[in-house]
Amino acid sequence: MYSAVSVKRGDIQRTVKRYWENVPGAIAYLKEAVRTWKGIKSPEAVFVAACKEGRKPEVQQAKSGVVAWFEWARKNRIVIAMSGDTVYTPDGEAVALAEMMRRCPVIEDSGTMARKSWG
Repeated sequence: MYSAVSVKRGDIQRTVKRYWENVPGAIAYLKEAVRTWKGIKSPEAVFVAACKEGRKPEVQQAKSGVVAWFEWARKNRIVIAMSGDTVYTPDGEAVALAEMMRRCPVIEDSGTMARKSWG
């Protein structure tokens, strides 16, 4: 994937200066890549690409999706609170987060978001 790419120290420094807001996610992405990929010949190239493309580890992307769903659901008064993997509805019912996300997926259409029917 990135193994044939040669990255110089100056390239890394320029990338960090230009995409500094992506650096924490790129570091986490690189750590995940080192743990899960086989044969990374140029970790520097993986880091630079992750910085430029704003990549984050899969776990972090999943968490940010849950956070986005929860914020949307709370704003639309579908849920009022979340604790761990449980959300609470306005009538006090405790529901597993995954089940509630299945019941009420966010649908984006022309910049607006709507809720599918329960069911």
